[in-house]
Amino acid sequence: MPFDAANPPRIFCTACGTPHHEDCYQENGGCTVFGCARAPADDPKLQVSQSDLRAVNVPGQTYAPQPQPSAPAVRPNVPQHRPAIYSGPLGLSAAAQAAPAASASPAVVPQAAHHPYSQPPLPPYPLAPLARSHRSRTAYIVLGIFLGMLGIHNFYAGYPGRAVGQLCLTVLTLLYGAVFAWMWAIVEICVVTKDGAGLDFS
Repeated sequence: MPFDAANPPRIFCTACGTPHHEDCYQENGGCTVFGCARAPADDPKLQVSQSDLRAVNVPGQTYAPQPQPSAPAVRPNVPQHRPAIYSGPLGLSAAAQAAPAASASPAVVPQAAHHPYSQPPLPPYPLAPLARSHRSRTAYIVLGIFLGMLGIHNFYAGYPGRAVGQLCLTVLTLLYGAVFAWMWAIVEICVVTKDGAGLDFS
């Protein structure tokens, strides 16, 4: 409570000089300022001994271990018994020492496996020359120049459709279309280089 004229401070702390009410100072047992030399001592801490803990009866809980699924037995990797490699007088085993004497035949080199997508090797013999037609280009040109309006050069080269077209153009027009059939033949002898079978002229 604050100090007033009706209730002035009665007690002053002799260590820090803080004013106190008389009843407050007596109730607190000393100065009310924390850390002051006249302040009352702290309450003693509670200490519990081992015997006090044993005296308290706490109902114990029984522990029942839960069964765990058994893991499959793993067979350890036991190394197989192998013959000693460095057991001979020269640091080799008996099998290794007898190997050179037994292998008198020359070593066979294993051949590489044939890959399914690899191409077979080329044959050792040379390739045959490309086939050519038995028809002559010179004869085709001569027939086209002199008898082209009748389609004789196309009959000779193996183009029956063109030959019939040129022959019909000449005959059905009573030789009036012969000029057009002949011009057609001149163009053909300039550009055609193969016969009707697709082979080059000889």
